[in-house]
Amino acid sequence: MEFTLNPSTSGANGAAAGFAFPDYSEAGASELLGLMGEADLLRRRAEGYLVGLVARYGELEGPGAAATVCHQFGISAYQARRLAKTAESLTAMPQILGAVQDGHISADQGAVVAESHKRAPMSAQDQQELLDLGGWQGHDEFKKSVVAREDQRRADNGMGRAERQRARRSAKVFDGSGGMVVLHAELDQESGERVKIALGSMSTKMLGDDIAYDPIRTFEQRNADALVALITQQPTNADEDSAGAPDCGIRPQKTVLVVAADYDAIEGRLKNAGLIDGTPIELDELRRLACEAQIVPMIFGSDGQALYMGRAQRAVTKAQKLALYRRDRGCVGCGIRPQACDAHHIQPWDHNGPTDMDNLVLLCPRCHTKAHKHGHILERDAETGRHRLLPPPRPSPTIHPPPLQIPPRQHQTAA
Repeated sequence: MEFTLNPSTSGANGAAAGFAFPDYSEAGASELLGLMGEADLLRRRAEGYLVGLVARYGELEGPGAAATVCHQFGISAYQARRLAKTAESLTAMPQILGAVQDGHISADQGAVVAESHKRAPMSAQDQQELLDLGGWQGHDEFKKSVVAREDQRRADNGMGRAERQRARRSAKVFDGSGGMVVLHAELDQESGERVKIALGSMSTKMLGDDIAYDPIRTFEQRNADALVALITQQPTNADEDSAGAPDCGIRPQKTVLVVAADYDAIEGRLKNAGLIDGTPIELDELRRLACEAQIVPMIFGSDGQALYMGRAQRAVTKAQKLALYRRDRGCVGCGIRPQACDAHHIQPWDHNGPTDMDNLVLLCPRCHTKAHKHGHILERDAETGRHRLLPPPRPSPTIHPPPLQIPPRQHQTAA
């Protein structure tokens, strides 16, 4: 069995619009291996042909236009930009582009070679040696070979190992599948070790909180939370700790998250909350973000033009946060340390809740979500003056009517 080209659908340049795919329902293992090899070669040649088309289109219309067209193929914006970038780079490397179009190496392998050539130019002999390797090495092994040869080229230029590693450092942030955000970074040994130590230290601190209070996170989730904390928060200053305040360890960093929402003047409430790129978020999540955010009111006309932009005001001041640390001594819901808590408005800010101490309590992120999303309520103890987070009140039991009394059937005798 083999793939056959339908001659009637073949274009003038050899691009086939149709293939006859063999039936494999009764094929044995060896036949399936052969078909998979043929299908992989077909895939490589199709990818190579597409790269050539994109490269030519980019020459005519520009790389930006090529990326826009690629995005219409049903792939992510990041993949579209990568495909257009690969095609643009390979136009200066006809030897590699030809190998990709022939299916000798994959488009991904061609992209690796093009990126390496951009960082450290390679000769035609270097390219040929990599092509000889790409014909039988897997992608990961081939990438290591490219990196090793790039290191050698840089060493020939007098660069040390640390310098060569730093020259290859990179970081990317892009939208992945399912609405998730993907972070990918390659760091030199020294920087990488510093990141690993910092991440491990923060993750260990969070593990202690999980063990002491509620182990709800997996190892991967805790690492993700630790990474977010390291990026979006910063260490406290020594003079703040010496003033008698609790050792916060880290405090929120001044970052800006732009969130938009419509205000329904008739119903008097917010609607259609979302990020600046249109990604929707729940109103409960918007309220939680507003507890620790700078609020910049903006009014837009029907055409989207900004008509009024207010002055940013921090919801909770530094002095108020320290006072909350001393008063509540931790989350009023679970008791976790105050450093891990947010300031929460008992009466919501968007319902005219003032940013006063009497209207503020400390809640950890999990309890904060309970308050905003799951209906948990805050109750103040009249004797101690402290607040407690309580589950939402249960609905009153339904009063069922008494069971219907069915009279016994009257047996009638036939006349």
